[in-house]
Amino acid sequence: PRGYFWGDPPAPSAHRRRPVGDRKYAVCDVLAWGDHDLAGADVECRLFWLDSRFSEMSDKPSRRARALQLIPAMPVTPEVLSQAYHLESGYSKDSLLFLHKEGHYHVSESVTPLALLWRDRQISRFVVDTQDKAGAVLPERQAVVLELRGKGWLRTAERAILAQLPEQELQELLQRGQEQQKDKSGQGNVGKHRPGTLVRVEIDGVDLVQRQVSVVKVSGFVPSRTRVWADPWSRIVFQHLHRNGQAQCISFQTLMQTSVGRSVGAAVGEVK
Repeated sequence: PRGYFWGDPPAPSAHRRRPVGDRKYAVCDVLAWGDHDLAGADVECRLFWLDSRFSEMSDKPSRRARALQLIPAMPVTPEVLSQAYHLESGYSKDSLLFLHKEGHYHVSESVTPLALLWRDRQISRFVVDTQDKAGAVLPERQAVVLELRGKGWLRTAERAILAQLPEQELQELLQRGQEQQKDKSGQGNVGKHRPGTLVRVEIDGVDLVQRQVSVVKVSGFVPSRTRVWADPWSRIVFQHLHRNGQAQCISFQTLMQTSVGRSVGAAVGEVK
């Protein structure tokens, strides 16, 4: 589209080069299109707009552009949900995205209510964060990104306090950050950090009842150019359950029952 495009496609390669083969951007939602701001529109309006624009687009993109592929949105039924999970779709699946029809994007907030991104091992290699390209070898400990607050408190994207760094560990972290970000004059800001500063930590336990984590290692600050928000509590729990083989409560079977009613029977192709 002319103007700017603000949507929800996968990130492109960090190296600028011409598209190779039939690579495409997969588009499942839109916030702005051709100078039209849709961030304030509800889901039904955004998806109708997106479908209409794609019906007007040429099948052949310009020479230096990468094609866009619309991922269709459908009302959740037992059949649709089962097919989306079990059947081939013509593209590599990563997650199932659930959006409430009347939901809105909260652009200035870290978490958008009434929106759920769900996955398991069948549809994604990377259910749990790992550097292994096959997604099979997991790190020894779970890594999470949290926001550093005053006195070493660590909180999630929803502003829930999960842990506190000991004073010595906090000062060591700030010292490392100061050494990495010294300006040309050689002056630093030891003992200070800006609001919203993110840190990556390794944890070895998640208390689901008390909503707390046990921090065993502080990896360092997260560059602002790579992350804007801390991890939400739901993501931390999701990863924890999968890492520890406790994901039955968030399995596809549970998701099916929750989405279409607990009295629903097995849909076509559904694994009992």
